[in-house]
Amino acid sequence: MKNRFILFLASLLVPALCMGMSSANIEEILQDEDNILNYCYTPMQFGAVGNGKADDTNALRKALYQSDKDGKILYFPSGKTFKVTGTLNYYQGKYQSYTLNMMGSIPVMKGSYVPEEYGGITVAKGVKLFKDASFKGSIEKMCITGQRDLETHVFNNCTCSGLVVYGCNFANFGAMFFDTSVDKVSRIQDSKFLTVFYFARNVSKSCGFTDSMISGCYINGGMEQNDNACFEWGYYNGVTITGNFIDYYRTIYAPKAVSKQAFVGPTSYANQYQVFRYLYYPGDNITTVTFSSVSDSFNWNDPETLDKLAKFVPIKYKGKDGKSYDLPPFVAMCNTTWNITVADAKIERNMKALVFVNSSLTEYEYNRFDVSFTGNNQYKEGQINYKKGDPKPFYNNGKYPQNAMNISGIVEVLDKMPSVNAGWSESVPGRNIQVGGKVYKSVNSVNGGKISSSSWQEKK
Repeated sequence: MKNRFILFLASLLVPALCMGMSSANIEEILQDEDNILNYCYTPMQFGAVGNGKADDTNALRKALYQSDKDGKILYFPSGKTFKVTGTLNYYQGKYQSYTLNMMGSIPVMKGSYVPEEYGGITVAKGVKLFKDASFKGSIEKMCITGQRDLETHVFNNCTCSGLVVYGCNFANFGAMFFDTSVDKVSRIQDSKFLTVFYFARNVSKSCGFTDSMISGCYINGGMEQNDNACFEWGYYNGVTITGNFIDYYRTIYAPKAVSKQAFVGPTSYANQYQVFRYLYYPGDNITTVTFSSVSDSFNWNDPETLDKLAKFVPIKYKGKDGKSYDLPPFVAMCNTTWNITVADAKIERNMKALVFVNSSLTEYEYNRFDVSFTGNNQYKEGQINYKKGDPKPFYNNGKYPQNAMNISGIVEVLDKMPSVNAGWSESVPGRNIQVGGKVYKSVNSVNGGKISSSSWQEKK
């Protein structure tokens, strides 16, 4: 068992040792078991029990402090569960800022995890694991579970700069980042966040996500909350959110700020968004919105999933007539201060409202429509299920001027040519369909402001 442990530690240390060391130095270190152990600590060396019952908080506080001070890996072995009932960076009477170097033993992205199987940390209800400090370094292959309540957080009122979270499993937390900014080339990668009610939540201050990335993760909001959001960061800069699967949030991007400010969103690229009511909706202090989605997929999956979607409470919207309306689900919504681009999207089945025009609630004649769909968007009409009273995708039942929306980039894939008398004549001129490998666009003749005839013209 000891030899297996030594070999595992050696595999972890090779990349770290390669930084600035000659091959002869590395070989000398790896040939000596005592040298390998000199690069790591375990919680048991500081008095932790790891049976999931004993309170290991103070032992882990000492271990984290010493790991940071000595520049060593703090290794959490499999089969050991460390119970935590207080903030880990509270040590010697104050909240300490650390370079984290936490390493667990779970295999990357292997189904679901429990601490009892792979080792890790269980966090008591209401505990803020890290609080009121700055952090850098890395958390890798860790299994950390909370208590499925809003007040249990991983980072609370912190700044994470150059932090790497890789191959981890976080489950049952109220928030991953609560009133916490993340910046300076931080990477959140190939990890799972299961039943994390808010991935990033802003409550008392404006926090952002800058010069960093989130990639290859599964981020899940759970079933308990009916008004939660995935990302509430109020500003982004130099950020890519790519290749993630994100589901079970009322709103995916819900920027919040404590004072008036414009919102420029991240680059959302090749993500799968599923089971949500709104892709984005800003808080009261957000004055303008710029958001770009490229090669993302939007999918509410199946009728059973649509029933789950009903749990999300609609956002109330005050119309120009002073009345209050429920906002329907949407991928894109616009008003005169929002600029939204959706490019090369894959619109999958059971989407109830792809585009929602807020002014259509009140018949308000607006001047701008800054949602544009460009590129090779695909939308399969035959797989869309409508419920009575739902707004139809794209057009909101024709309640706005014909020239309001640029839809030249949308290609709707159909099994057969539609009849121009089946509601298609209400479409904006230039609407595209694909039938049997050929692409056609609608050509409308207008007489006295009304459509007099419609036809389909093949695009060569």
